[in-house]
Amino acid sequence: MKIEEALYKEVIYEKKFPKWEMPSDEELAEDKVDADEPKERLTFEQIMEKIYKDVTYVPMPERTEEAKAFLRKAIEVSELYEMDVKIERRTTHISVTYYFDFGGGMKALTDIIGMADDLAFFGRKDNEYDIVMSLDFYTHTVYRNGRQENT
Repeated sequence: MKIEEALYKEVIYEKKFPKWEMPSDEELAEDKVDADEPKERLTFEQIMEKIYKDVTYVPMPERTEEAKAFLRKAIEVSELYEMDVKIERRTTHISVTYYFDFGGGMKALTDIIGMADDLAFFGRKDNEYDIVMSLDFYTHTVYRNGRQENT
């Protein structure tokens, strides 16, 4: 094999976004909202109604076995590292939240992270833990106003 063939690269997709620039003072003044203007106040029920209006949840039964494996792995990782964990079934997904302090040698986390559909890190106000990591595994497809929200 020639070196050129070994070093061959092909960009099959690339997208660059324009840099954001700070708006001028004039543009900011145009967008300024009058503080004396009355604001619409919604009740909790009205807010929830807006959030869940025209939302459809479609179960993904083909993911049942994967979901069971995800749960088994989540518990296995928690026990292996003696990490606090909270596993919750939500309307659209299973959520596994690990609470732990900084440490090394946590390679087993790569397996569970790889199984997850989403990953988030949070800080704790009470500083009880250094790291709070939440992993989500979708069990339902969510459609809002006819558009799919999760994959």
